[in-house]
Amino acid sequence: MRALVRTFLAVLLVGAVGLTQGQGSDWKRLDADEPAPAFSLTDQDGKSVALKDFRGKVTIITFMYTECKAICPVLPQILARVDQALTEKERANVRFIGVTIDPARDTPAKMRGFMQTHGLSPSRWTLLTGTLGQLTKVAADYGVVVRPDVQGELVHNAVYVLVDPKGQLRTELHGLFIPTDETVKAVRSLLPKKGR
Repeated sequence: MRALVRTFLAVLLVGAVGLTQGQGSDWKRLDADEPAPAFSLTDQDGKSVALKDFRGKVTIITFMYTECKAICPVLPQILARVDQALTEKERANVRFIGVTIDPARDTPAKMRGFMQTHGLSPSRWTLLTGTLGQLTKVAADYGVVVRPDVQGELVHNAVYVLVDPKGQLRTELHGLFIPTDETVKAVRSLLPKKGR
């Protein structure tokens, strides 16, 4: 039922902005407390990585692709501001995951290049790819809507999914213009006390 609500909300949000890759200033927060949908994909080094590998950390998951000319290059910049707002102890307990929506082009090597170009540290970031079937399922599980536009770009909604150290999905932040302090506050609420 919760997945249906997330999917419905994502469709409403995407419809509200006309799937224009995050143009506009509207954003929404959806709180939950349920097991985050599991996945096992391939990282930028060609290694198998599962969501459960991040247990013990607050994990922020977003969806992107390396050929994107609109919102995808902005997503890491937004999360970098969140990262900078955290203390050193807090940062030690937070990780970022970018899941591609373009498995045909996003090979591990391509994702490594994207990380280098955008200054994404492998100690902080993991980019994941997989088969079309795997990634379609992960996107659907997290309420991400993807469609090609007339130029052949993949249009998708912007979302940050916050998973707590126990693997529970706790917060979804939908939209491109989420205030940094709102994201930081959501992250801090999930950090173990010893990590603060």
